[in-house]
Amino acid sequence: MTRTSNARRTGEHRGRWWAKGRGLEPDVYDSLMTSLVAQHGHPQILAWTRSPQGVVVGLPAQLCVSTEGVWTQVGWHTIEKGGWNTETQQLQWALYGGRRGSVELVAPGRLPELFRERVAASIAVEHFEPVPGTRGGVVISGRRDLSDSVGRLSWHSTLSKGVTWRTDGVQAVTEAVLARLRSEYDN
Repeated sequence: MTRTSNARRTGEHRGRWWAKGRGLEPDVYDSLMTSLVAQHGHPQILAWTRSPQGVVVGLPAQLCVSTEGVWTQVGWHTIEKGGWNTETQQLQWALYGGRRGSVELVAPGRLPELFRERVAASIAVEHFEPVPGTRGGVVISGRRDLSDSVGRLSWHSTLSKGVTWRTDGVQAVTEAVLARLRSEYDN
């Protein structure tokens, strides 16, 4: 019996390949690791699937999208909102600051669920504060970069419908609540 057939029979080859790349082809896995290793070491692959342009991989701290061999990483903590759209078969997101992204998934598998889980895991604090004289308010979020072992929070403010940054009192409410939350949660 050859080494190859013995490895197949015992599952040894499959076990090592599966554990390392969670089923990704070796060249795709190597490409992903090359794009990440300088920044984050060798992260664990939690879920992955294909898109028409490449591969989409969910890691503990970020979503990685390969488009024709070029990797883009999106930290879960930078995603303000997003989710899976069954009709369009797209995973969509909006980042703090207004940039948007999306990727079509050929077979979504566990990736939409992982997306929700990881974005939620990055939220350490979320507080809604009404703005007097309006029907809306401001949401202050303290988000944790899941790759940061120190656990520093980045703070963001998002306005609800019917309120703009020009609405009377919005700036003052935001600054007061942000100062209070920072004093409670920042080390």
